[in-house]
Amino acid sequence: MPDATSHTEHHRPTVRIFGRADARVTGLVSSMRMDETEGGLCSLELRFEALARYADTAAELVFEDEQLLRLGAPIGVYTGPESAPQEIFSGVITGIEAVFAHDSAPEFIVLAEDSLQKARLARRTLVHGTLTLAELAEKLARDLGLTPVITGLREPLGLQVQWNESDLAFIRRLLASRDADLQVTGDELHVSPRSEVRRGTLELNLYAELRRVRVTADLAHQATEVTCTGWNALQGAAVSGRSASARPGPGAGRTGAELLKQALGPRAEHLGALPVSTNDEATAMARAAFDARARRFVCIDATAEGTPALRVGTHVRLSGLSPRFDNTYYVVRASHRYDTLHGYETDFEAECAFLGEP
Repeated sequence: MPDATSHTEHHRPTVRIFGRADARVTGLVSSMRMDETEGGLCSLELRFEALARYADTAAELVFEDEQLLRLGAPIGVYTGPESAPQEIFSGVITGIEAVFAHDSAPEFIVLAEDSLQKARLARRTLVHGTLTLAELAEKLARDLGLTPVITGLREPLGLQVQWNESDLAFIRRLLASRDADLQVTGDELHVSPRSEVRRGTLELNLYAELRRVRVTADLAHQATEVTCTGWNALQGAAVSGRSASARPGPGAGRTGAELLKQALGPRAEHLGALPVSTNDEATAMARAAFDARARRFVCIDATAEGTPALRVGTHVRLSGLSPRFDNTYYVVRASHRYDTLHGYETDFEAECAFLGEP
């Protein structure tokens, strides 16, 4: 029987502080959790054994000298095969914790966020004139010291007000209105329409790489049409837009709108409280809302063996489930976990606009 301890040691994440790996830091990691979602801003929690003995010295609290693990220190985490580890997190330490209890050894905990943490700290009130999402993303990247990698999003947005919002909250709101997303990858800020995002492709087979999965196909939030209306105060005229066709993302099969119409009849969703002042804006809002609903028709909550390439925006091809659920899904949340009991695993959520044939 394989030695469980050697298995977990083989998959122990490598920690780099100030760009350098440190055997003491890596060797004392007891658990790791890195979370990322749509909209950017990855977070990291690392737990360490806080008490250790080196050579013939007495057991002592480690990391108390703040030479390595200290507030503000740049930190990176790498996982995967020891011969070719991949970076899953790069950021800065923003918090530290210590846990002391009578029935367990002391723990030292490090909390960190990626480069986008700078964009969420300060709130601003600004009026933006002629603006495109691409220009806004380029400015954000410059402010964060990142290289912008932007696809499309060059259409003027018109007058936009950033009212008591952080730069991150502001750009997230505008990206959502145009069905787009942003993520930090290494030293790059990637911004593009959701339909253009493809952060690699993975094949996951049930009971092999895929250890657990729950699949839900739900008509409750589907619609056959989305409409949007607003008011142009300068012209004193109503504006409107509609959408009934999606840019559905990966996968193939029957859409939620099709099955909704067959099972329950047409169902329209109306957006009437959004700040739109032109027909083009109303149409863009309706299209973004319709696409978001369509993509969430089939959702999965799953756990796979630890895979550093399993990230938000990855297309995952699942097989071994059933004809209806074997499909290609888009990952919308990923959580990379390590502990000394289970080793390295990746929890993830993904969505697909299609249900296969029975």
